[in-house]
Amino acid sequence: MNTITTQDFQLLLATQEVTILDIRDKGAFNEGHLANSLSLPITTLPNHLDALSKQNTYYIMSHSGRRARVITEFLNKNGFDAIAIIGGMKAFRQIKVA
Repeated sequence: MNTITTQDFQLLLATQEVTILDIRDKGAFNEGHLANSLSLPITTLPNHLDALSKQNTYYIMSHSGRRARVITEFLNKNGFDAIAIIGGMKAFRQIKVA
């Protein structure tokens, strides 16, 4: 499975534009998310695959990274290029504070 650490993801964000797919629920997304993130909650994602492009690479953001791995595996099996962000938003927020 394709994964990236939050530290490496932060470095990636500093050097290039990426497509972030935030799979947390709308409430969590509205409380805070990374700029230019697409909100597609995990509960609705399987029914909205037609909204995604197989030409893009998607970095999958969840709360702690566990669900991101599940969705990354699902997307990869369906022909999408997806990479799970290990530690999710919880770990990313800790790095941003440090």
